Amino acid sequence: MRQLFFALALALLPSLAHAECMELRDFIKQETAGSDKFVDTFGFRRDHHTDSVLMLVKHTTEKGHLPQRWLFLHRDDPKAPAYCLVSRGAVFGQHQDMAENGSGDNFGPPGSGLPRCASGSSDFTAQEQLRYWANRELGPSSILYTGSPDGPGFQFVFTNDQDWIIIQDEKNQSCFYDRGADMMLRFNTTLIHP
Repeated sequence: MRQLFFALALALLPSLAHAECMELRDFIKQETAGSDKFVDTFGFRRDHHTDSVLMLVKHTTEKGHLPQRWLFLHRDDPKAPAYCLVSRGAVFGQHQDMAENGSGDNFGPPGSGLPRCASGSSDFTAQEQLRYWANRELGPSSILYTGSPDGPGFQFVFTNDQDWIIIQDEKNQSCFYDRGADMMLRFNTTLIHP
């Protein structure tokens, strides 16, 4: 009986990780409950529909303060109103733009004929391999990264022309997550609670 319960728990684990689903405004409302909290959102779009959202939660709008925490949301059906939580954490930062780097690796989505993931090499970590490829592929870019002890972290590589590539980092492996050519940025969003 115990073995059956353990096997069932392992089978359900992937679906439990994505169990928190709601509309974006409800995530914002939930994360800004309390005083002086603001949200920046980076909407990664395809065909004018946002499939993925990086949500940065902060306590001030003053420059020079990093977000207190982040959430990464995704929906597979662009017409569905709800997003599901993929991961969340408190580690956030920016990598240096290195569009002209020495990595010769190439990656792509399933079906592209290119590898989707890297596990590292003697020259570069897995995270560096994917980041350097994305940066070289897009040209001069802004590169944000997130980290979490409880789930995957992500790297977001995007240009001023709104081309973007998302990379998923987990343990000793990094993988191509998604790519597009349209973004929507919103800064200092807050909801007034009664």
